Amino acid sequence: MKRRHLIFVFIAAIAISSCNSSERPPTDTPQPQPMPDIPVTGIVIPSPIPLETLLAVEEIPTVTLTSTLSVTLASPREQPVNCRFGPDVSYAVIGALNLGRQAEVIGKNMDITWLYVRNPSDPSTSCWLSADFINVKGDVELLPVVGPPEIMVTGIQVSIEPSAMNVACEAFPQTVILSAEITTNGPAIVTWFWKSSTGKTSSQKQVLFEEGRVKTVQDLYQVDQAGDYSLQVQSEVPNTALGEAHFKVICTP
Repeated sequence: MKRRHLIFVFIAAIAISSCNSSERPPTDTPQPQPMPDIPVTGIVIPSPIPLETLLAVEEIPTVTLTSTLSVTLASPREQPVNCRFGPDVSYAVIGALNLGRQAEVIGKNMDITWLYVRNPSDPSTSCWLSADFINVKGDVELLPVVGPPEIMVTGIQVSIEPSAMNVACEAFPQTVILSAEITTNGPAIVTWFWKSSTGKTSSQKQVLFEEGRVKTVQDLYQVDQAGDYSLQVQSEVPNTALGEAHFKVICTP
């Protein structure tokens, strides 16, 4: 009887275990993903791109090397050299190239007897040096040919003598001396005249300049009464230039 009871208990335990196993949800087991069919080939090594192809794709700028132009320089040989307005001794002196100094040469005349330089006395202007008195460093043949400048009157300074006078009122007319310093930059024949504040005008006069320099011209002016006066000197040839001065005349009864 006892043995039969143990067999019953064993069978019951097996039945209960089977029921518990059937109630548990099945565990999701990850399924292996299918692999795509990729053809397997050998390792591909990229081929080097030819240099010509690279240059065709991206242009490399070309750098052109140019030689730096050398500056032509002039220096005095043994003594200071006058620098003139034009390529001749008849032109006015407007600068000087002193010993120990240099001037940049920027031109020449046709037969290379004169060189056109930056004025060593005033670099904002230019002037001419005689090739006979200077040493040149550089290639003169490469310099441009420069023509002579226009000759002209560059200034007129006027003065009156006396600049003031006091005379008796019955002592008119009186005479004053008109002086004018006319400056040219080269040889020229200058035509000039004067006119006064009273409307008087002189005849045209001429003065010869053998070279560029200052010349003084004079004339007399007649004063008919007391007053304030001005006299103007004007050149007409080779160009128009003006100069003016004032004077005063007082009369005493």
